[in-house]
Amino acid sequence: MGSYTEFSIDGYPLVHTKSEAVPEVLSVFRESNRCVVQRKLSERNPMVWERVPGRVNPEDDELETAILYRASAKEVAQRLDVMGFSLRQAKQDFEHLRLELIEELQPAEGDLEDLLAENRAEIVHLTFENYGDALRSVMRRKLRTVPFEDRNRPDVSDTERYILGYNEDYLMGYFCSDPRFMIRVACSLVPLDAVVEQDLTEVVDAGYYEADEPICENALRELTADYPLNTKIIIVTEGSSDAAILREALGLLYPHLVDFYSFFDFDASRAAGGANQVVSVLKAFIAADISNKVIGLFDNDTAAREAVRPLERIALPHNVAVLRYPALESLHSYPTIGPTGTAPFDVNGLAGSIEMYLGNDVLSSDHPVQWKGFSESVGAYQGEVMHKASVQEKFRQKVERCKANPELFACADWAGLDQIWKSIFAAFD
Repeated sequence: MGSYTEFSIDGYPLVHTKSEAVPEVLSVFRESNRCVVQRKLSERNPMVWERVPGRVNPEDDELETAILYRASAKEVAQRLDVMGFSLRQAKQDFEHLRLELIEELQPAEGDLEDLLAENRAEIVHLTFENYGDALRSVMRRKLRTVPFEDRNRPDVSDTERYILGYNEDYLMGYFCSDPRFMIRVACSLVPLDAVVEQDLTEVVDAGYYEADEPICENALRELTADYPLNTKIIIVTEGSSDAAILREALGLLYPHLVDFYSFFDFDASRAAGGANQVVSVLKAFIAADISNKVIGLFDNDTAAREAVRPLERIALPHNVAVLRYPALESLHSYPTIGPTGTAPFDVNGLAGSIEMYLGNDVLSSDHPVQWKGFSESVGAYQGEVMHKASVQEKFRQKVERCKANPELFACADWAGLDQIWKSIFAAFD
């Protein structure tokens, strides 16, 4: 009979494989998602374990040790977005392959003409949106694929019938170059807290994996060997303090995404910081033709605007992105100090260093922006928040309080850092 592993979303099995899991599918998890639980045989997913009648007695109370990887649909969707499998890219991939297939199904002479014409008409009407609507219904109603006969029910639509039928070339008839595109689509069709699960119990029991083996980690290592989509994204900031703050914020706001990013280490490399240094590092990475995705992350200020101008004349490779901290509503009218005294001013694009994103519960009237030198190339003054060390210290204290008492986390202001991270997540979309 063999041993099988199942990948399901909200209880609906999507990927069914013998002997071992698909590495690309495992890549949506991390070892922190591993679960080892005791369960009764009767508690197995009925949609999975009733595939073979008589395989498991639904009333069997025998206990087993289940080896699972579990995460929420929200976490998996965010991971896939970061990896480059966003909904927008999924649609592009789907439509590209669908149009290719339509071209292949051109009318032919002889006995195949009617069959090709029928298949072509079916694919012409199978748009990305139509498929998604039908898959949502299939998953919600727990309709089973062949060899079950659910596709022949009178309440099943043509597209649902297509999904449930024999589809040797594509998983459930979904056109994709990588199964993670389909997983991303499926995650968008279920509640955010729906469980995404890889059940490895049978294959571990059969000896295909060791019980204590880091299965997900090993799968990632296998993929990373020749597939850049599975490697960490490198972020180059203007300095080590920016990197430290952003790393801390990621661990608090999006802990399930920590393993997807790596920061350029200015301290270890003994490299000088600043916007010009970020430009130099990016140019070096481009010249070296590295395969990793790289993000050059600049302040939202005049110095950064001036520094990135040389990059605007370069055709950046697809794996390199240039970002600046996003504009903030709170910076549209911020206290500033200049030759004419103190006055509120819109400092977006002029003085947006990392300190300006640490929250209104850290910034105060004690930290106005002071105007510095004038940049002729961009026609603007450079601003700098006063007493930066004090701002960073207040932020560290806020972080420690929230770590000591998680209930305080929801009351703290993380909006600025959250906006930075959301712009990073979308860098390659």
